[in-house]
Amino acid sequence: MSETTTQAPTEAIFALMARLADNKYFLGRRYAEWCSSAPTLESSVAAAAMAQDELGHARAIYPVLKTLNPSAGAETDPETRTAFTALACLSDPFGGWEDFVAANVLIDNALTLVFEAGKDSTFEPLAGRSRKVLQEERMHAQHGEGWVRRMAREGGAAREAQQQALRRVWDEVFCWFGPTGEGDSLKTAGMLDATPDELRARFLAVIGPMLGTVGFDLPLRRVGDHWELTEPLPWDRWDAATYQLAPAKTGKGKQRRKESHA
Repeated sequence: MSETTTQAPTEAIFALMARLADNKYFLGRRYAEWCSSAPTLESSVAAAAMAQDELGHARAIYPVLKTLNPSAGAETDPETRTAFTALACLSDPFGGWEDFVAANVLIDNALTLVFEAGKDSTFEPLAGRSRKVLQEERMHAQHGEGWVRRMAREGGAAREAQQQALRRVWDEVFCWFGPTGEGDSLKTAGMLDATPDELRARFLAVIGPMLGTVGFDLPLRRVGDHWELTEPLPWDRWDAATYQLAPAKTGKGKQRRKESHA
């Protein structure tokens, strides 16, 4: 590491890089599962291309973990890693095309925002990889926006299914940037150029105009020249160790079943 990166604890840098790699890896796997079953030929091709991008990004980041912590051994390779910190909503295959679109719109854009915040990082391995990632992400955003608008226009069951798919991953994606104050040291050290709260605000600025115009019933609203959430995030369910949101309790206090990452 360069001298400037010593301002941030190595553990914090390792955790950030691991989160980025793990989410890229599992998002790529989920995309790949739709390479031959997307609703149109064009989207099957797009799914294959986006899967290749995401898995390639992950493969470029995992070696950094070995540099940061050589003693981590098997935990620096996705084929042998067990302590994944990917979003819980990526644990299982998408249940339908609407889930693919929700991940494309929310998860993919959230990841891109973090790489944008890291393109001038004092940690050169993040800065260099961020610039490469950002070159390949534009098509992802265009594909997601096109489909979310299409699903909204279709109306009826398709529109409702898309709205529900967005809502299912909504809270976890917004929490994924981290609690207020927890990631501030990364900005102070120059690792990222934004705090978790600033990243959430930037994320709302990206998805707000898109989702606000299609009229989905989602917990956001425009206030003046910015967008804000209209519901508090469920931080009581946040697991800081795994960077995941625990399932909401249902019925008689039981939690919905969540499978581990495969």
